Amino acid sequence: MEALILLVIGVVALPFLLLASRHDGGKGTGGGASSPRPRRTRCPNCGSPVIDHGSYWECGWCGDYGQN
Repeated sequence: MEALILLVIGVVALPFLLLASRHDGGKGTGGGASSPRPRRTRCPNCGSPVIDHGSYWECGWCGDYGQN
């Protein structure tokens, strides 16, 4: 009887635990406009990641730069 109760509790609780673990406060990782990771801008000249200085960016590899 106890095993049956534990089984029922597990079956009922498991979906809630899975949904709670996927919930992240509205900051979804669906790849939309609200992605939590910053977008890595790449240099159009060599493809290396660039350093963002606010109003302009600079490539640490080839030295190219431009306006944001």
